[in-house]
Amino acid sequence: GYDSVYKLAIMAMLVFHTEFKPDDIHREGITQLEVKDFKYAKELGFVIKLLAIAKADDGEVELRVHPVFLPQDNFLAKVDGVYNAALINGDLVGDVIFSGEGAGASATSSAVIADILSAAQDTALGVGNRMRWRFDDNRQLLPMADVVTQYYFRLTVTDQPGVLADIAAIFKDNAISIASVLQKEVDEAAIKAEVVIMSHLAQESAVRRAVEALQLLETIKAVNIIRVGI
Repeated sequence: GYDSVYKLAIMAMLVFHTEFKPDDIHREGITQLEVKDFKYAKELGFVIKLLAIAKADDGEVELRVHPVFLPQDNFLAKVDGVYNAALINGDLVGDVIFSGEGAGASATSSAVIADILSAAQDTALGVGNRMRWRFDDNRQLLPMADVVTQYYFRLTVTDQPGVLADIAAIFKDNAISIASVLQKEVDEAAIKAEVVIMSHLAQESAVRRAVEALQLLETIKAVNIIRVGI
C-alpha cells in the first residue's frame, strides 16, 4: 500500500488544493488477506481490490488506502494485471473513469518522456510554476476513527452453543447492525467454525472497539475485517 499512499497524497493535493502528508494517511496492505477471504467474497458477490480512496465533505477530507470488498459488477472490480484505474466523481460531470497500464516498459517510458518534454517546454518558455491555485488551509483530514462504511468480519470460533449470541451482544453494545451472517464448519476434529458477518454502515471507532472485545472472548480464535464499498 505504500505506492498507493504516495499517489493518493499527490492526487488529493491536486484535487482538494490541500497539502497531505503520506504518513498521515491510513494505510493497510494485503498481508492480512487469506485465500478464504477471496472465496467468501466471491460467494457473497464481491471481489477484493486494494483501493486508494479520497472524499471531501463539509471541509473535511477522507483519505485511506486498504483492501475493499467491491460488487462484482463495479468497474473497478474488473481492473486486473498491470492496469490501474481512477474513478473520479464531480458535482457536474458525475463519474469519470481513467484506465491504463500502470507498469511495464512502454507505460513507464511514455510517462518519463512526457515529463522530460514538459520540463523542456517550461524551460523554453521561462515558466517555473504554472500552478494556478493556492493551498486551502481550511480543509482538515478526517480521522480514520470517524470514517463510516460497511464491514466484512471473518471470525474463527469454537463451534459451541452461545457463540453467536456473544458476538451479537458485542455488536449491539457497539451500535453495529448486522446485515447477514454465514457460518461454516472448517475443522470438525478441532470443533472450529468460521462465522462471516456483513454489517450495515458503522463507524470505524465502533468496529475497532468491537474487534478488541471479540478478541477477549475465549471462544474467538481469530478476527479479520475488510471494509466494504467505496
